[in-house]
Amino acid sequence: MSSKVPGSAGLVLVDGVVHLDEPAAVFEGMVTGWERQQRSRMLGEGTISSRLTLVRRFAVFAESYPWSWTPADVEDFTISLTSGALKLAPSTIRGYHLTLRMFCDYVTDTRYEWPRQCRDRFGSVPSQVCHEWNTVAHLN
Repeated sequence: MSSKVPGSAGLVLVDGVVHLDEPAAVFEGMVTGWERQQRSRMLGEGTISSRLTLVRRFAVFAESYPWSWTPADVEDFTISLTSGALKLAPSTIRGYHLTLRMFCDYVTDTRYEWPRQCRDRFGSVPSQVCHEWNTVAHLN
């Protein structure tokens, strides 16, 4: 039995394996790890699926991976969702912010080993990009 925490990098990435697209492989490992971590918490399939979809959508929007994300990426993403013909409701935006915050909490938590993996592979680590100044406050 493994002593690794569900969702840890060591359970989804094999040391010594060289990937053709290492950044994409590490990102998919992060997403897979977060999925496993959520499953271990007995979260519903719909909840997990929608969260993973949003994280992938944000990565495409930011054109980068979590170890390169910035608070400005969150701000730009939010503006894109609240402008144009299809404006999302503040409650939807708040849900998106909470999902991104939870994912960033996961990838920055040293128990899951992602900061070390990113530092060793890319020379930078993920950070929490959602904070009180760039996310929707609790709605009454």
